[in-house]
Amino acid sequence: MNIDHSVYFYTYSTIAQTLAGAFGFLVAAVVFRLQAISSRVDLFAEQVLKGSPTEPAKLREIRVTGDWNRLISLHAGDNQLNPSLSREQNELMDLQFQQLRHGVLLLSRLKAALFTSLYITGPVILFAIAAMPITHFCLDPENPLALAMLTACILAAAYCLWNYFRLMLHAFIN
Repeated sequence: MNIDHSVYFYTYSTIAQTLAGAFGFLVAAVVFRLQAISSRVDLFAEQVLKGSPTEPAKLREIRVTGDWNRLISLHAGDNQLNPSLSREQNELMDLQFQQLRHGVLLLSRLKAALFTSLYITGPVILFAIAAMPITHFCLDPENPLALAMLTACILAAAYCLWNYFRLMLHAFIN
């Protein structure tokens, strides 16, 4: 089998460029989705504030800081039923509260998944860039170590792309 050094250069550079471009697209799409979810969370928080039996000044202070988890725990800790509202209004407020909780949970999961993707992608790109000169100057193209490095890089890139796909599904299906 006759393998040329250029095969390694093209493959490693393609992997690095593909992951960089795909991650850039992923970040743009997920940030767009995070903004949409955040605006929905803000809307639901405002509705929950209007009908919550919890002390309004405390809730407004929390809303200004955007500490949604604290707002949720305060509202859930108190009796969620407001005696001054009708049964239907209390049910609507409870539904909005559940939407608020779901939105906050989705925001935190998407942010965590995006950071995980970053921490997975960076080392793979760096490995692909570092492997180019190593395989050219230090290893024979048919050396099993060179082939193992290339295979590992391809598998790691495939894992990154699979992770991106999962994140996009999670961001736009939920």
